[in-house]
Parts: sequence; structure tokens; C-alpha cells
Amino acid sequence: MNYKGWAVFCDCDFIFLDDVAKLFEGLNQEKAVYCVKHDYTPKEKHKMDGQQQTLYPRKNWSSFIVFNCAHPSNRKLDVKTVNSESGSYLHQFKWLNDNEIGALDERWNWLEGWTSNHNNKKPFAVHYTRGGPWFDEWQDVEFAEEWINERDLYIKNKFN
Repeated sequence: MNYKGWAVFCDCDFIFLDDVAKLFEGLNQEKAVYCVKHDYTPKEKHKMDGQQQTLYPRKNWSSFIVFNCAHPSNRKLDVKTVNSESGSYLHQFKWLNDNEIGALDERWNWLEGWTSNHNNKKPFAVHYTRGGPWFDEWQDVEFAEEWINERDLYIKNKFN
């Protein structure tokens, strides 16, 4: 395949609070992917929807990825590889050399309940990795109000 440009993947439990276009400023073509390189060890034994929390190296790195589609190393991610390799192979970027993984500002994958508000900087994208305000028991998480406001705006626009 002759892919070009950049592509973004993120888990479904994100809300963006800033313009995603800013993400592409200053990316280096030498990097195969960019992610937030969290040093994350979850405190909880269970995460959203009662699922057991698992620990592994590079936890949450793959929850938000900017892919350099033209990078030669990413050609290894064909349909067969993605469908046959282990989760750890994919989540830990094992098809890449470490120097091919670029670092994004932590605010692009702000882990609710984990990332501290250092220097009073506003997150660009909040990741409700423990559970979000779409669950009754998670109504009081950080940035719940922002998510609820966006949901309400969507419903209003969809049905009006």
C-alpha cells in the first residue's frame, strides 16, 4: 500500500476540548507514531463496566495514537498482522523501534482521575479510562460536566 499523511486513532471514551488540527503542528516525519508516553499504573482492580484492570508496559500509550501512514515501519501493520498478533504486540508498539515512537504533550491523553493538573494547564483531550459520565456511578468524575454538555448539545441538534 502507498499510504500517505497522518491518521489519528483514539479509544471511544475520549472527549476533545481543543482543536484536533493543533495535534499535527510540528510532527516529525521520522517518527512512525506519536502517543502520550504515560507512566501509568492504575490504582483500581476494575475499570469501566466492571472489566478487570490489566497491567502491562506502556499502559494507555495505544489509547491515542497519531500514525505516520507513510512511515516504512507501519507497513508491517497489514490486515493479517493486526488480526493475528497479540494484544501486547499492538498495545506496546512491538513492530517499532523505540526511537520511532514520538512523544505527545500529556494533555492530548489526559487520564481522568490520574493526570494531575500541573501548571493549571487545560487538557486538550480527556480520556475517561476508569469510566465516564455515561455510567450512573461515574457522574462525578473530572470533566463530567463537559461530556454531559456535549451529549445534550448532540441530542438537541439531532432531534431539532
